[in-house]
Amino acid sequence: MKLNKNDVVLFSGDSITDGNRGRNMDCNHIMGHGYQYIVASQLALENAENMPKFINKGYSGERSEDLLRKWQTDVIDNKPTVLSILVGANDGGHGYCTELTLDETAQRYETNLRAILEKTRNELGDIIILVCEPFYFPLDTSDCSYKLTPHPDGVEGPFKRPDSKDTGESFIYREAANARIRAAAKIAAEEFGCIFVPLYDKFKENAKRSRMEYFIWDGTHPTIAGHMIIAREWLKACEDITQS
Repeated sequence: MKLNKNDVVLFSGDSITDGNRGRNMDCNHIMGHGYQYIVASQLALENAENMPKFINKGYSGERSEDLLRKWQTDVIDNKPTVLSILVGANDGGHGYCTELTLDETAQRYETNLRAILEKTRNELGDIIILVCEPFYFPLDTSDCSYKLTPHPDGVEGPFKRPDSKDTGESFIYREAANARIRAAAKIAAEEFGCIFVPLYDKFKENAKRSRMEYFIWDGTHPTIAGHMIIAREWLKACEDITQS
């Protein structure tokens, strides 16, 4: 992607985008650790002569309605020329915990995402918007160690994965909810003239080479390998775009 002098690339989303980002001007950590860091690093290097800016507005635990509530101050007021959105994993989890039907969960997500995209188009016009496909993968919890991830098991102590207490019922619900959410994201992206970044099948394809735990360590959050999948697909989706 070719960026110009006044371009601002903003990443919005949940913990996958947050990446434990810094909340102050510490350039070591301000972008967080994950796909957004990889994407921003490559685009910054390739376009250094034009000095584009990069902003991370990911928040751990956020759902689509949380993003919508803060959309004006987090996104619109920053006037991005390129906007990336990845949200939906927590919508499915919240739906299960609050006993919403699958249709209710999907409808709430779709309503919120459409409101986000409509507001963005109305306020910022024909900017580039990438809608990244939300994903969720139920994992085998019979062994909740970290030995199947890219990192040595036990390095940080004997901690079980966050999904170790999840039940089969929650797995079934969240997987089904995610299927509906993925479909809603794609439809909304197409309707509002956005670039849709497919991710779910990319994770499935790569898992055939190894184990899903090597790419998604708790069903929701990517490992370093998983973040590279997202970054690669993000960059591929807009590699031929040149900002005017």
